[in-house]
Amino acid sequence: MALMFSLAVLAYSAWLIYGAASSYDEGKAESLYNLALGVMGVLLALSSLTTMRRRIQAARAQSTRTFTVEFCEKCGFKSVREFRVGDYVHKRLGPCRQCSGELLIEMIYSEPLRREGF
Repeated sequence: MALMFSLAVLAYSAWLIYGAASSYDEGKAESLYNLALGVMGVLLALSSLTTMRRRIQAARAQSTRTFTVEFCEKCGFKSVREFRVGDYVHKRLGPCRQCSGELLIEMIYSEPLRREGF
């Protein structure tokens, strides 16, 4: 619904700008008003469309969970935890909790969220 409204405002604004350009050649005073309204309409529609795009991207990002798999090269210890900013594959994390060997990130993956009741 909001998408259709934004596209309609965008189309109407483009029509106003076209009409303003046409009537400017004829010397009509309302051409400046139509131009101003058209430009404001285009800006409003573009702002609305970019806001909708950001909301859709945020909703998609919340539909998955990202995990990091830590692995010890010496003893084979593995643990899975939530992804943190700055994680990357083969990043050295420090000593292993089991054997004091080198702990590093082996894998990063995402899983879709499970919806309860489906």
